[in-house]
Amino acid sequence: MWCWMTSCAGLAAAASVLVSGCAATCGANPDKLAALQRGMSYEETTRIMGCSGSPVSPQGPASGEVSTIEWTGPGTIFTATQLDFRDDHLLFYTTYSRGGW
Repeated sequence: MWCWMTSCAGLAAAASVLVSGCAATCGANPDKLAALQRGMSYEETTRIMGCSGSPVSPQGPASGEVSTIEWTGPGTIFTATQLDFRDDHLLFYTTYSRGGW
């Protein structure tokens, strides 16, 4: 019985770390959005946002074309933030509600 209880406690602790640590580090929140500055490189923005985001447009951030990368948040999974880049420089970002709500 003791081994079973310790294993469950270990699994619960590991799950807690995964949910609170990893999930919380990638995505938009008010502090991260406040840290963004026009002209930042894509690499700088990924450090702030905590991950590389999801490409929305076919071209990459370093292309001569405007490219859009999306992150979840701020707040909930029902909001998203899109950052637009051109020549590896941040132009601006937009936050919107997914699903039109």
